[in-house]
Amino acid sequence: MEEITKPVLVGIVKKEAPQLASVLREMKNVLDVVRSKVEALTALVKANSFPTAGGISYLEAKHLLLLSYCQDLVYYILRKAKGLSIDGHPLVRSLVEIRMFLEKIRPIDKKLQYQIQKLTTAGGPVTELAHSEGKGSCEAQKSEDLSNYKPKPDLLADKEDDQEDDGVYRPPKFAPMSMEDKTSKQERDAARKEKHFFRQATENTYMKDVLDDLEDRPEEIRDYYGVESNEQKRFMAQYERQQKAEEELFTRAPRTKEDKKREKRLKSSSGYVFALVGN
Repeated sequence: MEEITKPVLVGIVKKEAPQLASVLREMKNVLDVVRSKVEALTALVKANSFPTAGGISYLEAKHLLLLSYCQDLVYYILRKAKGLSIDGHPLVRSLVEIRMFLEKIRPIDKKLQYQIQKLTTAGGPVTELAHSEGKGSCEAQKSEDLSNYKPKPDLLADKEDDQEDDGVYRPPKFAPMSMEDKTSKQERDAARKEKHFFRQATENTYMKDVLDDLEDRPEEIRDYYGVESNEQKRFMAQYERQQKAEEELFTRAPRTKEDKKREKRLKSSSGYVFALVGN
């Protein structure tokens, strides 16, 4: 059997699997980078710069799974490069099992992500401050730990402890809160006086006629005889407000016995007749 030379082998590979050469070249470059980083990290671990005792056992198990998966992948590529068959080989079963394990532990990764990130960030500033003291002290004090805002279920009150043994429900007690009025006493008195003057002006017949002329209101004609008293004016104003509210709410407002007696008394006094007020 003739020995296949390297140029012939390269030609066969380019013909049968044109993407294999680029994949192998990329894999070689990545492996060189990984080898350099692993060697540097191994040297630091051996020098006790990075203590590995007391770590998270879950990460150690995951690293072993990833290492086994990478070894199986390299062996798989080696067999494919040599043209060997993988049908019925235990390598396929091993790859499928490790892949399934890595897919199943993704929820665990999400749950431990916050804890791992907090541990790594807590250990990072310690090593940096050992090399440069004083430079980042102000920034470290100003930096705010976002973990203080996370929910703390341990601080929640137990529902069973809130109720006493007698079984009687007692509503929770809240501290009374008062509305803060930012206005001063002089401003409140001025507003009260202005409101009082406006009410007197609206009750004055002369001022009412002046306002009607300024606003071009139609002349109002009422069916009554005699002089209209202030009590009658207030009653008519109250009746008009009540009628307006009934029209807006589409419902009848209840009338008390005092209102009916007052209406009857005003009707009988001075021959006053209310044309709008119904019985």
